[in-house]
Amino acid sequence: MKSDRIEKLEKILELNKLLNHTNDFSELLNIILQETEKMFLAEGTSILLEDKETGELHFHICTGEKKEQLLSLRMDKGEGVCGYVFETGKSLVENNPEESKLFSHRVDKESSFITRNLLCVPLEIKGKTIGVIELVNKIEGNFTEGDVDFLTAIASQVSITLERARLVEEMIKSERLASIGETVAGLSHCIKNILNGLKGGAYILNKNLQKIDSPKMKIGFEMVQKNIEKISSLVLDMLEYSKERKPEYELSNINSIIDDVIELVAAKAEANNISIIKNFQKGLQEIEIDPKGIFRCILNLAGNSIDALTDTDNARLEFITKKENKFVIIEIKDNGCGIKKELQKKLFTKFFSTKGSKGTGFGLPVTKKIINEHKGTIKCVSRENAGTTFSIKLPFSA
Repeated sequence: MKSDRIEKLEKILELNKLLNHTNDFSELLNIILQETEKMFLAEGTSILLEDKETGELHFHICTGEKKEQLLSLRMDKGEGVCGYVFETGKSLVENNPEESKLFSHRVDKESSFITRNLLCVPLEIKGKTIGVIELVNKIEGNFTEGDVDFLTAIASQVSITLERARLVEEMIKSERLASIGETVAGLSHCIKNILNGLKGGAYILNKNLQKIDSPKMKIGFEMVQKNIEKISSLVLDMLEYSKERKPEYELSNINSIIDDVIELVAAKAEANNISIIKNFQKGLQEIEIDPKGIFRCILNLAGNSIDALTDTDNARLEFITKKENKFVIIEIKDNGCGIKKELQKKLFTKFFSTKGSKGTGFGLPVTKKIINEHKGTIKCVSRENAGTTFSIKLPFSA
């Protein structure tokens, strides 16, 4: 008769074979967890993964009667046995959770479950912990050090499955984005050609409208012109975002570029009672940049600030430049409406806009793309009803 140890080894080998015979990763993980539950005679198994934005652990996949409740729960960073194992990368057995200082009773309360004992092992890829696998309530006796060894072997299979799933997802996403990029670029070129015709026609109309005394026609034509500019700006952003490009570097004075931006937005700022403040570092040396690209970035950020300053008392838009080691820092600072904390992490996501229907959702992603092409960084610091500061950091030399 086979020993328990030999049976477990054979089951692990069977699971290992499955890794090379299916690309249905969700189904594969389900099978691994179900077989693990049977192998260890446990009431439930769970895989918890890290949410990279919040640092919390969430239940990615579970077995057992409470799996539906668990899938909606999250554990705070470092909370409980799972949090400890995730942060330390060390496996842990708790055969008496009631007396454990690490055990968190919150999950039991929220899922109406009673944990009698548990075993938790880290999931690792290339030396980095990405989550944990957990066994709960061994039906016969307590978890042992032998159980830790076997679950560690299964954890390596789970980690391989998760990594393969991630790589396949990234490949599909990359192919899809490439396809979308080609489509957008093609459409944008077509629209750009149509826009050239519209702009030419608008120019002729404008010259002849000056001879006609009709206020309504002039208002209508101004609306046409504004919308042509909006479409033109959107098309340029789409083209910029969809194609790979290298910056056309040349030595440029960053203060002069910002002066050009200020000249362009001054009329709109004045119309909205916005004070423009220049706080430039004097004698700032020229740096290697693509001046057209950086001009576009600063113009995008200045335009956003002006929109945020509408209806703000004592509205101020400040442009700051300074040297920091081998970098130049550009700050565009306003005291406008600010950005809600939960929206800030989405700012550089394409098609996301805090302006609703007024925004295209391309301005900030394009800005970030151009800054990345310069090997620079951009960050946002904002508080609701207290203003926003966008900070660009560019190297002096390309």
